[in-house]
Amino acid sequence: DLQVEGFVPSVDVQIRHVRLVPAFKLYVINRTEVLHGLYEVIGRPIILGTGEEIDALDVLGLGAMLTHHVEDADPNSPGSVFVLKMKAW
Repeated sequence: DLQVEGFVPSVDVQIRHVRLVPAFKLYVINRTEVLHGLYEVIGRPIILGTGEEIDALDVLGLGAMLTHHVEDADPNSPGSVFVLKMKAW
């Protein structure tokens, strides 16, 4: 929609996933900015397909507080280090 509406000349979106329980959200923007948010782990009952109810640990991603980090000219600044490490991850 950003490109169709003329807000930006082009858009490239890549979605990647790993085979482990997520601990956080990570958005890399223009290779120089990162939005990062920890999931909240909660205990709640879950009903299985068999109808059995079990107590489970679940992660809440919706509403996770995101922090903003920016890579700048100083490669040793906290923002630059965080962005580089998260891109490598």
